[in-house]
Amino acid sequence: MKNDLAAADDNVVHKMAQKILERLGLAKQVITGMKEAALPENEQERLDFLHGMHVLDTPIEERFERITRLVCTTLDVPIAAISLVDGTRQWFKSVQGINASETPRSIAFCAHTILDNGIMVVPDATKDDRFYNNPLVQGDPNIRSYVGCPIFTSNKIKVGTLCAIDTKERNFTKDQLNTLRDLTRIAESELAIDAFSEAGQQLLMETNEVKRSAMIDPLSKVWNRAGIEILLKKEWEIAKRKESALSLIFFDIDDFKKINDTHGHNTGDDVIRKVSRAIIASIRSCDSIGRWGGDKFLAVLPTCAPSDLRCILGNIDEAVNSSEMDDRFNILRKNIYTVSMGAACLVPDGSHSIETLIKNADRAMYRAKKSGKGKFELYI
Repeated sequence: MKNDLAAADDNVVHKMAQKILERLGLAKQVITGMKEAALPENEQERLDFLHGMHVLDTPIEERFERITRLVCTTLDVPIAAISLVDGTRQWFKSVQGINASETPRSIAFCAHTILDNGIMVVPDATKDDRFYNNPLVQGDPNIRSYVGCPIFTSNKIKVGTLCAIDTKERNFTKDQLNTLRDLTRIAESELAIDAFSEAGQQLLMETNEVKRSAMIDPLSKVWNRAGIEILLKKEWEIAKRKESALSLIFFDIDDFKKINDTHGHNTGDDVIRKVSRAIIASIRSCDSIGRWGGDKFLAVLPTCAPSDLRCILGNIDEAVNSSEMDDRFNILRKNIYTVSMGAACLVPDGSHSIETLIKNADRAMYRAKKSGKGKFELYI
């Protein structure tokens, strides 16, 4: 029965991969003409362990975003990713420089990297027999050079890579390769840690990759409304059992329609992504964030008292409302958005409900908007 379910999930993932190819406009003959990576000898054991980690199709996390940002800075590349190689796809736990969440395994450079124990370097993909006709080389994102280091688990199984990609041919220095190796070891350590809250860990254990994927917002890569509502209910029950404080923060991007009308929907999408990452960088690892809908986000903060909440609100306010917004054409040189925030805190008991907590946070958020936007209010 378990194998049948796994096969069904793989079939769904395969269909997802084919849809990615269709969206990218990749010709079938180009894909079939490529030299695909062989399967590792321990492929089934590798996949079983990867799925058992319960990390595939989870929201983005600052601890991994920090690593890929460092790769971009220290190796001076526009693209970096923590890539986990699944049966039919490579899925990005964190990626900088492109907006994709995954690509088919058949065209993944990282599928080749996991075949060896050391770093794989490709100075010029157009001159490499494995990659010269790869659609990721022939088209967007126009890969020219690549360097990837395998990510090992504690029992020496390779589940993915930390990779750096450039759009120009180049060689990487010995120091850069050593830095990539060091950052890979950090990524391995983080993957071995359960940083989600108790409620978050429950949700991961109760769902498979297909179900989790349906609860992730594809634009911001955080929980969607369905996902964050499930987490909120779990956090409420845990807080009620432990008699601990539970806090909520509502976020609303001010005048978002005007941003779309003035600068276009691509810029609006960039604002959504930028806001979600600024929030993630400012909250605790045990906190959860979801896109409530449109230009609104909701953060759930377990065991967070009002005094702690004020500090977190200040950190988020500084990160979100003081950052600059540069679009891909370098036209926008200043921040074009602000975010209003409203927060509330309750210790669940018989006299309160989740709906009360949500309404209180929502009221505080609208109070912040009325006070001048780009501000935050705590419901008292």
